[in-house]
Amino acid sequence: MVNKTLFNQHREAFFRLCDAVGENQVEQVRSLLEATPLLLTLRRYNMEDGESLLHLAAAGGSREVCALLVSLGMDVDLPLPGYRNLTPLDAAASHGHLATCRWLLEQGAAVDGLPDNILSPLDSACVGGHQDVAALLLQRGANPNRLHTRWNQAPVDIATGWGFPAIARLLAAAGGVSILDVPQQAAASPQQAAASPQEAIRTFMHNSAGWVLPAVFSPDSGDARFSLGISCIDGKRDFKLLFTVGLFQQSPMTELAICLPARWPLTVHGFAEHSPWRFPVALLARLGRRTLDQASLAAGELLRRDDPYLADLAWPDGVDALLAIDKRWNPAPEEEDIADDDKVTIYLLVPVAFTKKGAPGASALPALIERKLKGSWKVSALPIPVIG
Repeated sequence: MVNKTLFNQHREAFFRLCDAVGENQVEQVRSLLEATPLLLTLRRYNMEDGESLLHLAAAGGSREVCALLVSLGMDVDLPLPGYRNLTPLDAAASHGHLATCRWLLEQGAAVDGLPDNILSPLDSACVGGHQDVAALLLQRGANPNRLHTRWNQAPVDIATGWGFPAIARLLAAAGGVSILDVPQQAAASPQQAAASPQEAIRTFMHNSAGWVLPAVFSPDSGDARFSLGISCIDGKRDFKLLFTVGLFQQSPMTELAICLPARWPLTVHGFAEHSPWRFPVALLARLGRRTLDQASLAAGELLRRDDPYLADLAWPDGVDALLAIDKRWNPAPEEEDIADDDKVTIYLLVPVAFTKKGAPGASALPALIERKLKGSWKVSALPIPVIG
């Protein structure tokens, strides 16, 4: 938190402290902090998203200063505030400071950074072309297939895009996959994609909604009977879809999808059990099990947050329910008629906020469904969680 009073009182001392950190002047840093210990809490330029002293030290490769700051109580995984939440390890990796990265890891730094980082330390090493740092992170267990949350690209794609083929090969040897590595049938027509019903669902979403990422990037449903997939919506870089694959085994045949902001982290671990970031995966996993064990959802069904079956999930603020709508995924008419018994309906679950009168009644539901069917992806997407 910005402390204007403290910053204004000690502005000159803090500027000297930042300079000393950047120049690896360990004793000067120690002296300034002994004189005014609260300077440890300030951030560069006194801005919410300004670097902490530990980020500055890591970015400069000042391992000795890092050790001093951590010994004085700074968290080795201290995040940069705001949407980035980058850690000191990311700062060191992005500048190619191998020894500092190794020291931070030895102190317990999370090798993949925080779960809601936009990019991981491995991504940063790929952007900067630091192959030795990338190798170290992989040796320490970094996930070679963690998606960059904003770009929805894999480390292999980042290394390739920034012109570092040797790092891309290193990642591939560690199991890294490109988001472009989709089965050939994904680009084919549904009639050609006859490998399996599951693949037909993925192919349909690929052709109708947008590029479906390889399965390795998808979160685990927790149930062997069905899986989850991710589609990057064509022409809409700000949104993506999380959808089920396998619920069609229940009659009537359905699948479920949720629209999310593009930077919603889906493929990382480390969130608390009741973190709202886990909501989409937890919801689809639970609804998938209920579908296969009991019955399929129907168009117009309202899934309320106060439903005892769903109430324990970490619902996003401002969402009172999700409405199942029979979205028209492909505006072009189908070339061939499909028998009703062979059709799979993919319901989009869209957020609903109740009015002061409460949940919409039976008479109001048709108009609400019609509005949601005409709504944009922005209207259909879950809101980003606000975490204080």
